[in-house]
Amino acid sequence: MSERRAIILAVGTELTEGVIDNTHFRFLGSELKGLGFQVVRGEQIPDRMGLFRPALRRAVAEAELILVTGGLGPTSDDLTREAVADAAGVPLEFRPEVWEGLKRRYASTGQRLPETNRRQAFVPQGFELLANDWGTAPGFWGRIAAALVASSAEGSGDADTGSPHTALVAALPGPTTELEPMFRRRLLPLLARHFPGLGLQAELAATALLTPESALEESLLRHRAEAVSWSTRVAEDRIAFSLRGGAEADRECFFAALIGELGPVRIRRGEVRPAELLFRLLEERGLLLALAESCTGGLVAKMITDQPGSSRIFWGGVVAYSNAAKQRLLGVEQATLERYGAVSRETAAAMAGGLLEATPADLALSVTGIAGPAGGGPEGGGPDKPVGTVWICARRRGGSELARVFRFPGGRELVRRRSAVAGLVLAECLLTGEEFPPVFPAD
Repeated sequence: MSERRAIILAVGTELTEGVIDNTHFRFLGSELKGLGFQVVRGEQIPDRMGLFRPALRRAVAEAELILVTGGLGPTSDDLTREAVADAAGVPLEFRPEVWEGLKRRYASTGQRLPETNRRQAFVPQGFELLANDWGTAPGFWGRIAAALVASSAEGSGDADTGSPHTALVAALPGPTTELEPMFRRRLLPLLARHFPGLGLQAELAATALLTPESALEESLLRHRAEAVSWSTRVAEDRIAFSLRGGAEADRECFFAALIGELGPVRIRRGEVRPAELLFRLLEERGLLLALAESCTGGLVAKMITDQPGSSRIFWGGVVAYSNAAKQRLLGVEQATLERYGAVSRETAAAMAGGLLEATPADLALSVTGIAGPAGGGPEGGGPDKPVGTVWICARRRGGSELARVFRFPGGRELVRRRSAVAGLVLAECLLTGEEFPPVFPAD
């Protein structure tokens, strides 16, 4: 069977103008490659019908699968419905079940449903809905004949008039928190029906933590198994990867080899987030967490509270950025700061200890470091403590303590994210007794 072609069209002026990052190409490209599609290209298209329409026509003529992301909102510059209907040569039709679902969703939150959201209940005629349980904009899918598109574009050079095939066109919402679960739970079963041989069940989903992408790739290459392929996707707090194809025993042997090299703390079964892992552990053991953050500025707390039900395991946190805040809010002694500095094991331990004294928490996690910018000064580090130096301490009430120093490369935001992930994993290791893995030189 020849490799099927796919094209990704990411719609939104905020993408083309650099207002927000486009993470869809990496996620969708990796997923499609793992399914056996050849991703011909990905295009970023502003909210302009004059550019959107010909791009969609070209894509339909060139590929068997077109994924359109974004442009499904309630405003006048959300053009995906109109563009797809135009390419298919059909009108938009009102779907009352979508409108009623929107009414129920807004009523459950006590909000008023704006009339402008009515636009989201229109779908190209003949297209099927993709339910969105994670947001307000449903997706949709249908087939468009390349010959039809070519006919409508005849003389314009927008399409290949000789294209005989039809393309499956699927529209997904732009927000990552909606697109990714919709792709996996709504679109994958659909692709399995329309593209036989994808082997969607022959998959082992996994996650790599505290592991550079290059190190994971080298390990995958070293332990590769015949007929087993993989795809990887880098997220802000993990690398999600899948082992696909081959026999189940081959995938399991491959996975075991990865754990054998990189360790059970780094390599996890299933696509999981570090905050989710710590959340589960705290809930299982009936423990309460408190946070003392400096250089991460509350990022660890954000990751924890992103988990539904986090109030069951999270007491709260303190962002003690200045030395004065560390002293007043966490009881860190001035002598400790003067002798060892704000970025030290002693200060990190004192922050965690002060938090336990001030709260009913069973576990305290503290982070203090130098995130940047480069150069001298209180945020810029120095010869002994360069930018990226971070001390993290996890301490149990009346019990054990685990503290580590890290030297993360990268800019300010990257250091903050790596510090937050390292803190979550360190706290988990303290509770489980697993050995915290050595830090990669590239971390």
